[in-house]
Amino acid sequence: MKTLSTEITDGVLRITLNRPEKRNAFDETMIEELIEVFSGIPEDVCCVLMGGNGRVFSAGADLEWMRRMGEADFQENYRSSLRMARMFELIDTAPVPVVSRVHGAAIGGGMGLVAVSDIVVATGDTRFGWTEVGLGLVPAVISTFAVRKVGYSNARRYFLTGEIFDGKVAKEIGLVHDLVSSIQELDEKVEDIISALRSAGRQALRLTKELLIRLRTIADEELLSYSAEIIARARATQDARERLRRFLEKKKK
Repeated sequence: MKTLSTEITDGVLRITLNRPEKRNAFDETMIEELIEVFSGIPEDVCCVLMGGNGRVFSAGADLEWMRRMGEADFQENYRSSLRMARMFELIDTAPVPVVSRVHGAAIGGGMGLVAVSDIVVATGDTRFGWTEVGLGLVPAVISTFAVRKVGYSNARRYFLTGEIFDGKVAKEIGLVHDLVSSIQELDEKVEDIISALRSAGRQALRLTKELLIRLRTIADEELLSYSAEIIARARATQDARERLRRFLEKKKK
């Protein structure tokens, strides 16, 4: 049975984690489905919206699946962990913006999904936490993405304590961008963001994502040259030429 529901409407790829009976915890099936979806984002998509069906966004890894993995040999565990890492990497480096609509809870691996999203909107009462240590586990696969998002100091505290925190703290540490008080406001804010992304140039969005991903790894001495290359590519697109022409004509009136 499919663990995701997906649809494309008006240039938006909407992905819903669809295991409400498991609090949208992911197992090997969901991991492979997310890998498949993020491996082939269509050219006409301007952004991805990711959310969870039911009461929570994602409770992380399915504990029953984790128990089975604990009984497997090292090589099987290692292969499984690499697939999970691949899933997060593909979402993190998606060629278009990824927006996450977060409610209820984002726990453990669910925090990884939040960390690899470009834009995160959540309700204030959402519960967040890297709770792995409480289960004798380690937030290892998601650590790279989480530290990039919230910084090393915050990771040191919350990885080690495993404590649960609310949306206010999540926003303070940079995990969440916008905080709202109700599901209705959550949907409204998400649609405002989607509308802004729809109005942007498609090629400009993809080039900006490319830039943001490259900025994480590029050496300082290469930065000036690479930045010049990106803007040159952007200026040369037909979309940019047309948008600049319209803007200048409007300014002259």
